[in-house]
Amino acid sequence: MIRPARFVGVAVLLAVSIWVPAPVEPALATSCSITATVQFGTRSGQVACLEARLIRLGFDGVEGPDLFFGLSTRDAVLEFQTDRSLGIDGIVGPKTLAALVQAGQVPAIPAVATVPAAIIEERVIGVSVQGRDITAVRMGTPGGRVVLIVGVIHGDEVKGAEITAALRLLPTPVGIDLWLIDSINPDGQASGTRENHNGVDLNRNFENGWSYIAPSTEHHQYSGEAPADQPETIAVQAFIREIQPSVGIWYHQDANAISTSGTRKEIPLRYGELVGLSPADVPCSQRCTGTAGSFANSAVAESTNFLVELPGSELVTGAMIARHAAAVLEVVVL
Repeated sequence: MIRPARFVGVAVLLAVSIWVPAPVEPALATSCSITATVQFGTRSGQVACLEARLIRLGFDGVEGPDLFFGLSTRDAVLEFQTDRSLGIDGIVGPKTLAALVQAGQVPAIPAVATVPAAIIEERVIGVSVQGRDITAVRMGTPGGRVVLIVGVIHGDEVKGAEITAALRLLPTPVGIDLWLIDSINPDGQASGTRENHNGVDLNRNFENGWSYIAPSTEHHQYSGEAPADQPETIAVQAFIREIQPSVGIWYHQDANAISTSGTRKEIPLRYGELVGLSPADVPCSQRCTGTAGSFANSAVAESTNFLVELPGSELVTGAMIARHAAAVLEVVVL
């Protein structure tokens, strides 16, 4: 079962100020800041602020954000103090706090009007080879800028579905017509294989730029016998042509990079900045033929579809899922 990650959006003011979700209702948030010394054993809302800032700075081992300054938080503070040649005591006093502020000198995330987290439409857009539903859910503002987020294409690269699950619990920016698909390859996901039940790599089966790649037990990138000859591909292509997404984000693993395909390069570049991924050409050992993102960019004029390559599953933390969900909601309004 996928367990949705909590959302943390971050804003750095004179002190370390962020938005931290209320523990019961993820769609609500309250303001907080670090104004007092905190250390191991401290239990307060300011600890949640500290943990969120540490997570944003890349300390993925931090558990939380929550109210308790535990061992994982202390270890991250000790590492931060070591990196910046501070007094190494694990205590966040004035000097460590000042260094945290300096380390996080980024513009505050502007306030954006949002629509409360709610699914306004759930649609089965097709079925897999084995008859499993491929389902899209809709949130936000119908008639606004259309955005499509796809969690899983390859059945053994599943962490993107945790990001789409997290997004279902978060308010959507006003003016964004948001569609979420957890997986376009439910058969592969069920069997833990890259390909669908017919042994086809769905990200080599889309119409745009398709060319034949023979079946192989080594590279597992069989293209199918013809472009879009798989039911999953047919369903997704039809859906894209129908909704015409201006922005599309397609999650993969394990290259730990981001592509900058599509018309507006500033969107994936900003996403990469927010989550700490560098732009790179994602390698295709058997040619990048018939890919979903290239099809969407071709099918929708002036659109921006790009790939986000997460690291290996064992390296993807709850904090990382939260950062990616936050990044989606920031870049879709650019």
